Amino acid sequence: MRFDDASTVRERVQSRATQMRLRGARRLVMAAVLTMLCEKWSKISDDKMRLAQLVNVIAEGGGRRYDLKTVGRALSSLAADEFIVYRPAQGRGARAFIAIHDQFVGGVEVLERDRFGRVITDYSDHSRPDSITFSEARPYIDQEIYPPTPRNDSQSKASRPTGVDVSSEELRSVLRHLPAPLAGLPKHLRWMLGREVRQRLERGWRPDQILDVLAAPMPADVERPWRLALWRLRHNVVGSGPRLRPLQQAWDAQAAAATRAEAQDTTARRYAAVAAVTSPELRAEVLRADEVKFGRRSKDPMAALAAAARRAALTFPEMPLAEALARWAGDTLADHRPEPVAVESVPALTSLSSDLLMDLAISGGCDCVVCGSGRGIYRPELPLKAMANVCDQCWPHIAADLAAGEDEAEFDEFEEAIPA
Repeated sequence: MRFDDASTVRERVQSRATQMRLRGARRLVMAAVLTMLCEKWSKISDDKMRLAQLVNVIAEGGGRRYDLKTVGRALSSLAADEFIVYRPAQGRGARAFIAIHDQFVGGVEVLERDRFGRVITDYSDHSRPDSITFSEARPYIDQEIYPPTPRNDSQSKASRPTGVDVSSEELRSVLRHLPAPLAGLPKHLRWMLGREVRQRLERGWRPDQILDVLAAPMPADVERPWRLALWRLRHNVVGSGPRLRPLQQAWDAQAAAATRAEAQDTTARRYAAVAAVTSPELRAEVLRADEVKFGRRSKDPMAALAAAARRAALTFPEMPLAEALARWAGDTLADHRPEPVAVESVPALTSLSSDLLMDLAISGGCDCVVCGSGRGIYRPELPLKAMANVCDQCWPHIAADLAAGEDEAEFDEFEEAIPA
C-alpha cells in the first residue's frame, strides 16, 4: 500500500487498541506488528514473518524481550479480537502469516507486486510496462571513481610448479616393497609413513629412489624403525626431484625471458622518448657524463641514456626532459676533476738484441712491446711485421739500434767484396 494509506491504517488500529485498552504483551506485540507492516514494509500482510523479528522490535523500543511462546499467545489473542489475521508457522523452517484485519483496510488500495517483490504500477503513458525501477544495488566501493586494477597480461598467470601429479598405484607400490622392519608396521604408523612418501612423490622423486633410502641397512638395536625411516626421508629426500626439477627450470627460464623482454621493451621506450627530444651531440655529452659518474664506459648506450633520462627527470622534475638531461650532464662534467696519471720513465735501449726480438715475438696486440703502454704504433721497419707495435717514446732507441745494425751489415758486405 502507499505511504499515506499505511499511516491511515496505523491510526485506525491504534484508535481501536485504545478503545480496547490493550495492555502488557498484547499492546507491545500489536505495536510491533504495526511497525513491521505499516512503517517498515508498507504492506497489509506478510507470509514470511518470524516471531523473533517481533521480539527484536519490542526490545529495540525499550520493552521486554518476551519469550516466543508469549508472543505467539499474544498474536492468537489479537486475532481472536479481530485486530489481525494470524496463521502460526507449522513445520521446520516455516514462517507465520500475519495480516491486518479487513475492518481496518477499507478504501486502501493494495499495490500489486511481481515475482521479485517489486511494486507494479501503471505505465500506460510510458514506452514499456514494468515494475518500478529503483536504484540498482551499488558495490561498497564505487567502481566509476577508482580505476581498474592494472594487470600485466604479458606475464604468465601460472605460478611456479611446486609438485607433480601422483597416482595411487605409485604410492601402493612403494608401500608394498617396504623392507622387513617397515612392512609390519601398525595401520596408523603405516599411514604416517605413507603420508611422508606421498609428499616426496609429489615433489618429483621416483619410487625407486625413495625405496633406496628406506631399504638402507638399519642398526640392530633400533626400537622404532618407523622413526628412523621418517628421519631418513626428511634428511635424504629433500628439495625437488628429477620429475619436478625440469618443470621448474623451464618455468624459471620462461620467467627470466619474460623479465628480460619486459626490461628491453622498457629501455626501448625510454630511449625512444629521449631520442625524440635530444640531438646526437647532447646524447654524446650525456654518455660522457655517465662514464665520468660511474668510472667506466657503458656497454649498452641505449640503457645508459634511458637510465640517465630517468635520473635527470627525478633530479629536475620541473624541467623538460631535454633541458633536464643537459643540466644533469653539465653538472656532472663540471664536478669532475681528472686525476693526474703518473708516467713511468722508460730506460734507454742499448741494442736490438735477440732478447728484444724474442719479446717482440711473444708479446702481441696493440700495446707497445717495450713498455706495454696502450699507445703502440705499427712500425714496418721492424723485422717481425706481426709484432711491430712500438710507442713514440720507445721508438727513437729502437730506430737507433736498427740504423747501427744496418751499418754493420754494409761493412761486412764490403769486407767480403775485397779480394784476398
